[in-house]
Amino acid sequence: MPRSAQRGFTLVELILVITLLGILSFVVATRMLDVDSVNARGFADRLESTLQQAHKQAIAQRRRVYVNVDAAAGRVRACFDAAAGCAQPLPSPAGGVLDISTPGGIALTSAVAQFSFDALGRPSLGATTVLNVTGGGATHSISIERESGYVRRI
Repeated sequence: MPRSAQRGFTLVELILVITLLGILSFVVATRMLDVDSVNARGFADRLESTLQQAHKQAIAQRRRVYVNVDAAAGRVRACFDAAAGCAQPLPSPAGGVLDISTPGGIALTSAVAQFSFDALGRPSLGATTVLNVTGGGATHSISIERESGYVRRI
């Protein structure tokens, strides 16, 4: 049979394609099963943004802004009042209010339940405070500097 009439794949080509598909499926499967670490990273980003926004609003409006941290419920709220129920929530630039909750499988830990930023952006904390977000084997820490109120990921 002439060579131009032959069609199909060689055994080596088939084995190579099957091997590449196996490697790709392994990589994709491990990424899909690691949803908790992705959710933890996303929540840590939202928490950092929420704290930065509360800090900036305190300075911009020249008034005290309170941050309520309910680690057991995985909830963080920014308010203009000291009440635990947050009667005067801080508006979010994207609309709504600055009130975030952890997704399932994510843990929030904090040594403080409430703190505030004064009109100069200084926190009411006696020391640099760290909030931790844990999920999927990864821990993301967010620091609030004692002197300046600067919020950053560590």
